[in-house]
Order: sequence, then structure tokens, then C-alpha cells
Amino acid sequence: MNTNLFYGTRSSVVEVVDIEREIASWLRHYRQYVVAFRADDYLPAVKLGLSAYLRGQSFDDCVDELEQSYLRVRGISRLDWYEALPVARAAWTRLMEQQTGRAASGQPQSYGLSTAA
Repeated sequence: MNTNLFYGTRSSVVEVVDIEREIASWLRHYRQYVVAFRADDYLPAVKLGLSAYLRGQSFDDCVDELEQSYLRVRGISRLDWYEALPVARAAWTRLMEQQTGRAASGQPQSYGLSTAA
């Protein structure tokens, strides 16, 4: 088994997500939305969003749980929860759109994040 692949369940379908590929995509494309911070600052939020999706949870249903998790796992991140929340939601949304076939063609999207000026 590839240790980079994680299996999540959404309804009765098992999905496989390459977490390292997802994180690499964030590192390549999404720094433009969080320019004031380093990758280490927003990666804990990205990982929480991915984890929530893989657990089959609606993002809105698990926001309180994610906040508590973020406070435990944020490490050296300079993002407070209210800065991390839209990043986590964007990571969840990106996976949801990919898995349901609603992702846009090749171009990075903001997924609700503000574009840096």
C-alpha cells in the first residue's frame, strides 16, 4: 500500500486521496492567497480540512471540533483560528469538488480565500 494514500468514507463509497499531492498543490498554488504567512503557518489548517473531508463530515457540522483540534495541532502556526478557518474550508471544498467531478479545469481557484493584492 502506498503510505501517501489515505482512505476516507463518504456515504457508502470509499475514496482514495493522495494527501501529499494535495499538500504539494497547496504549496504550489495557494500561497498567493496567504502571502503574509509561511507554508508552515497554514498547513495545519489545510490538513484539518482534508481530514474532515476524509472522515465524511460536512464541514459546517464539524467546525467546533475542528477549532478544538486546530488549537491542539497548530504548533508554530501564526494563524489564529479565524484565519485558519477559511483555509481549512477551502481544503475541504477542493477535495469535495474533485471527488464529485465539479472541479474546474487545471486553474487554481480561490475556494473562498481572498486573493492577495
